[in-house]
Amino acid sequence: MATFRSIKELTRALQQGSKLLSNMFLQRKTIAVKYDDALDTLDGDENKLKHLITFGVIVQTGDSLELDDAYQRFFEEVLAVNEDINISSVKMYIDKLNLGIRSYLAAENNARRESFMREIRHTFKSIDNATRRNVIDLKRNVDDTYKQEPNFKIKELRLKDFDEKARLIGELIHQTERVMDEETIFFSSASDYGLKQTVSEVRDGLRESAHGLIAVTAQIIEYLNRIEYQSRLVKRVRQLKYLRDQFMIEQSTNVKELMAQTNVVWMESKPKYVTRVSLDFLRNEDAALEILDNIRKRLSKKTNIKSRLAEKIDRRFLEEQTETTRAFNHQELLNGFMAQSGDLFYYIWNYSFTEELDQELRLVLFLQMASQYPEQMRYTAETKAIDNIEYPVIYPR
Repeated sequence: MATFRSIKELTRALQQGSKLLSNMFLQRKTIAVKYDDALDTLDGDENKLKHLITFGVIVQTGDSLELDDAYQRFFEEVLAVNEDINISSVKMYIDKLNLGIRSYLAAENNARRESFMREIRHTFKSIDNATRRNVIDLKRNVDDTYKQEPNFKIKELRLKDFDEKARLIGELIHQTERVMDEETIFFSSASDYGLKQTVSEVRDGLRESAHGLIAVTAQIIEYLNRIEYQSRLVKRVRQLKYLRDQFMIEQSTNVKELMAQTNVVWMESKPKYVTRVSLDFLRNEDAALEILDNIRKRLSKKTNIKSRLAEKIDRRFLEEQTETTRAFNHQELLNGFMAQSGDLFYYIWNYSFTEELDQELRLVLFLQMASQYPEQMRYTAETKAIDNIEYPVIYPR
């Protein structure tokens, strides 16, 4: 099998067969792609297809084609859709980390030490990234298995396997933290700022991964408890079905008595109550526009509304009418209040307006002034009363 000689050559080959590779990756869990179908995907260019087969990107078995395992794992890891939790890689990184530390301590010249230091920093980052990815993949696979696997036994087996992998990931996190805590000679002799920054970032990353792992483990336990409950429930239902099919259910169980004591109505449809919208709401509220628009769309899908002539408009709606509203100049009232020394309520209560105001309007105006200008008012704990109305005493500042 030929091999690519450079990254440029590899990327060119992947680009030329990108359409076929994309289809094969989407169908990797279902069917193998036929040779003729792959040739049609590449617009009949057999040279491109043979080039991918020759260099091992695609594996040919008879008339069927499949992605090579290495490229499939690469695509799954880059796109974060891989189902395999790669625990061995983290263990390999820890062994590599221990080897790098021993090599650094045994090196005699600065050039070799600097080379080993770069390797150690890179290994620390690789452990952090691999641990994060394993926790993310584990959480996704746990959810997918519980929600999509129809067989209870297979679902339980896979969840228990994920629980064991979660335990191993936790052990590897502890091993990495133990290396950082116990290698005091190395960290004291290596006065490298980049290493200290990397170790600090890795500690934070491992701590975050450990917290995420705790949540995943709790989720696995909850899913396993649900499966156990559902399995017991299915088993009992099957036993009841068997007894019913053998006409032994009434003699072997007390189901008749239990059903007589049960008054649940969960089999009945839920009643729907229609709340009619008032005409005032439709005329005056902006939210009614959306309701009317939805009604118009529904009616337009069913039948066309026949146009009907409206009745003659009443003449009283065409006549001009005037409405007088009462408005107060609060700023003018405030200026007058600030120019005297009395309290606010006494000032409003005895103020001479252009038209006669009743006590209720004067009380409302007092409340408006007291709440609208708090910065210009001095509130006291004293109270007074006028005409059986007790009010707080408010003076100007």
